Amino acid sequence: MARVDHARALHSQPMSAETATYYDILQVSRRARPEGVRAAYRRLAQRYHPDKMPGNADAQRVMAALNEAYAVLSDPQQRARYDQVIAQAQSQRRLARQHLLERLDDPGAAWPWYLLLATVAFCTAAVGVVAYKNYVPGASTPAHAVSTAAAASPAPASRPLKLVSN
Repeated sequence: MARVDHARALHSQPMSAETATYYDILQVSRRARPEGVRAAYRRLAQRYHPDKMPGNADAQRVMAALNEAYAVLSDPQQRARYDQVIAQAQSQRRLARQHLLERLDDPGAAWPWYLLLATVAFCTAAVGVVAYKNYVPGASTPAHAVSTAAAASPAPASRPLKLVSN
């Protein structure tokens, strides 16, 4: 069973995915018997009681959360309702996660983005080719045209070499 930092885990906000449940606060499993809940409450109440932690500002808040958790989990009717609330919240989170995964897997919703990406890539390549041909010397002349032009130009006149003697 994981240990919970009560000063951080206890919130006055409604239950969400990040908020600790009453089971987490009392450090018991959801299948804990009433005797186990009572023993966990007493152990934690002795540890976090404000009288034992006079300089700690969080002690009252932690003790209030422990009292609230014990009040709900020690009463069978309140505990049953609380378990239903937890089950509903978990099923809603599961459905929301499943819906999100379905939307991510649906390529039909993303096709406009693919089209935009392809258009941007094509335009970037076209601008790059034009810039390369305009700003790189000799890039506008294909390589085979250069070799043909070199072959068609007349060779420099060859003169016999004169050796100069002194």
